[in-house]
Amino acid sequence: MKNVGSRLTPDTVSHEIEAYVAARQAELLPSGEASKDGRRFSWCGEILDFLTEGLAERFAAKGITFTDAFPGPLRLMDEDQQPNGQHVRRFWTVALHHGCPIARICTYFFHRHDQVSLPQLPRVVAYAPTGPAQEEHE
Repeated sequence: MKNVGSRLTPDTVSHEIEAYVAARQAELLPSGEASKDGRRFSWCGEILDFLTEGLAERFAAKGITFTDAFPGPLRLMDEDQQPNGQHVRRFWTVALHHGCPIARICTYFFHRHDQVSLPQLPRVVAYAPTGPAQEEHE
């Protein structure tokens, strides 16, 4: 994790999380249904767990914790079912730096119910810890 302690902003936290998830994704086989160390996945939720495994410990070493286990509690009311068969669920949690809120984090989890592998990596968007959420455009 680069420079997360030097200038903590919602953006730096979200970028560090996405970088971690991308690094973990590199440990998956091209099919996306198994890891290079032989772990096989039977549904997309197991892949999300794999991608975020170890994240909390890595951030805790820098004094950052999450109010809910990352990526946060599943909110079924936040699932969008798209016409192409892809679904998007949003997970919410708050990042704390030494107990002080630094970001509200939304993890967009893209998946399909007819396949195990993920159609794309989760996207992480962080907002200021207080005030209305404003959509980020990348």
